[in-house]
Amino acid sequence: MIRRFAFVLLISVLLIISAGCGNDNSAASGKPDSDGLFPIRVATQTGFNEITIADELGYFKEEGIKIEDTGVLGKGVTEYQLIAQGINDAFISGHPPNVAQARLAGLKMLAVAPGMVDNKDFPHVRYLVQDSSPIHSLNDIIGKKVAISNVAPCTDGYLKYYLSQQHLSGDINWTTLPSPGQQEQSLEQGLVDVTTSHPPFAGIALKQKGIRQIATSWDILHSPGAGLSVRGFSEDFIKQHPDVVKGFTRALAKVRPWINSHQEEAKRIVAKQLKLEPEDLSVFWYDEDKDINQDYIKQWFDISEQIGLWKKGDIQPADIFTNEYAPQ
Repeated sequence: MIRRFAFVLLISVLLIISAGCGNDNSAASGKPDSDGLFPIRVATQTGFNEITIADELGYFKEEGIKIEDTGVLGKGVTEYQLIAQGINDAFISGHPPNVAQARLAGLKMLAVAPGMVDNKDFPHVRYLVQDSSPIHSLNDIIGKKVAISNVAPCTDGYLKYYLSQQHLSGDINWTTLPSPGQQEQSLEQGLVDVTTSHPPFAGIALKQKGIRQIATSWDILHSPGAGLSVRGFSEDFIKQHPDVVKGFTRALAKVRPWINSHQEEAKRIVAKQLKLEPEDLSVFWYDEDKDINQDYIKQWFDISEQIGLWKKGDIQPADIFTNEYAPQ
């Protein structure tokens, strides 16, 4: 188990190095390459992501698009910063609050397609402890050391929202571990008391002896919308390449229901990329609607405002997305 995680961590480090010194970071030409495919540059994904699967199935190629990975995100670096710097073209992870925060910072980003949503049977986030832990519910995490990823606000945000709703207060030692698999490994080694865990690594962790689940994001929010992730581009890219954006949303509209109905095949594709065993992985559940649901975004805004990411009225749900380019 530890060897598997160590291998993934090594790959992540190598990708970060290659992203810093081996990639062409010049602005995209805005034209198809010699192979006739339009390149869309994105951050390399280190978890379960529909972009990887759509690319493997040829859905992007059918739309005249090819996905070009530019390396994993460094600590403290966001997809939105890389787009603003002309390094990447699209953001392919994260949630509505991330787009809202980018726009509040002056980066004109727009979501054009939904991604995964929360599901009772395929939860977005699982909360795990060691089997011997005295922690038996989320009410017990006050004063504890909790491992989170750098994909805020879904890891710490859900928990802060839950504690607020339950009128529970007290310090929590939030420990950010950005590398894939690092959160789960830290729990196994007893370095943290609780870990938040996403697919695919939640599945691996739960198969290990001595790991116990105390709750999921569904238990907190009871809503598919509160798990919504979104994909998109800068406003400039959308204006310059509307047909490419439409092709991008068509490819994703094909792959989302495919993943839901072909989970074992989807696991094999992701496992091949991450050098893991398919049977160990857990999966996300994907939104099968072609449009982004504004009510789902509003749920994220309610959470974000409750935990103080911004003040109510600073930005509206309609400001961060468009369905103009969704498949008809």
